[in-house]
Parts: sequence; structure tokens; C-alpha cells
Amino acid sequence: MDRPQEIRLSPAFGYWDRVRAALVLIVERPWILAIALIWPLAGLGLLVFAWGNGLRFTGELWLAVVLAMLFVPTMVLLNTAFAYFGHRQSREPFAYLFDADGVHVSATTYEYTHKWPAIFKVKRSAGFLMFFFSPGCAHCIPLRAIADGATQADLVAMAAAHGADVSRA
Repeated sequence: MDRPQEIRLSPAFGYWDRVRAALVLIVERPWILAIALIWPLAGLGLLVFAWGNGLRFTGELWLAVVLAMLFVPTMVLLNTAFAYFGHRQSREPFAYLFDADGVHVSATTYEYTHKWPAIFKVKRSAGFLMFFFSPGCAHCIPLRAIADGATQADLVAMAAAHGADVSRA
């Protein structure tokens, strides 16, 4: 079976896709994940401390616990909102071209390429096909934008042919 020489995609990538991608990428870097987990662990620690010392579970205590638990998700939502709504380029429709040279992204006001040697890993996770070009940084393409399973397989095969680790794709 012949593999295509190039594959073009124009995924719709809205605010909630960006939020999901940001959350998925947190898990990709163990030290970032460790920092993100400090906050909910601090909230749980506060509860354990209060319980262990016989303190009353007041509204202020619960507020502190809830704020600690929601800190990281809130920061992801806010950072994504600032980037997405604050910069017109973030909302431009864009297209991917995968060919023998690499992964090309083009929009109205920008174009860039990651050559295949920069793509070291391809992974499916949380509804995305992710092409990693740096630890914790990836082109996150929603799988719904690649509805055809054969096209997904072709993309993974193209990355594998150029040396990317596709063991989790």
C-alpha cells in the first residue's frame, strides 16, 4: 500500500481544545506535574492538619482547601484565555502540511516548519494526536480533525519513517 507523499489538515482548534491540550501537556513533564500537584496536596495537607489537631472545619478552612484544589485548573483557564482572546493570531484558522521535509503550519499572518529531526515523539492522548518537538511542547491535533483512521495511520507512519518514537501512537 502506498503512503501519501503529503497530508493536509485544517483542524478547528478552539479555546476548549487549547485548555485540554494544556492540561494534557502538564502530565508530559514530570517536574511540571509535581509542581502542579503541590497545590491540591497542600489543600489536603491543610485538612489533615486541621483534623489531626482537632480544629473545627470552618468555612474559611474549606475555602482555603477549595482554592488550593482549583489553583492549577484556574491558572490554565486564565493563561489560555489571555493567549487565545488576547492575541488575534491565536484565533486565526491554520493548516498543517505533513510532507517529506517535516510539519508545516501556516495561517494568515505566520508560517513555520518543524523539520522531521525536531519531531522526536508522536503520541495519542486525550483525543489528540501529538507531535512533540520539545519536552512538554507538541503540535496537538484533535483526533476529530483526522476522522479517517487511515490518515491517522499515515501520519504516524510518516513520523516513524523519519525517526520519531511512535510506540504510544
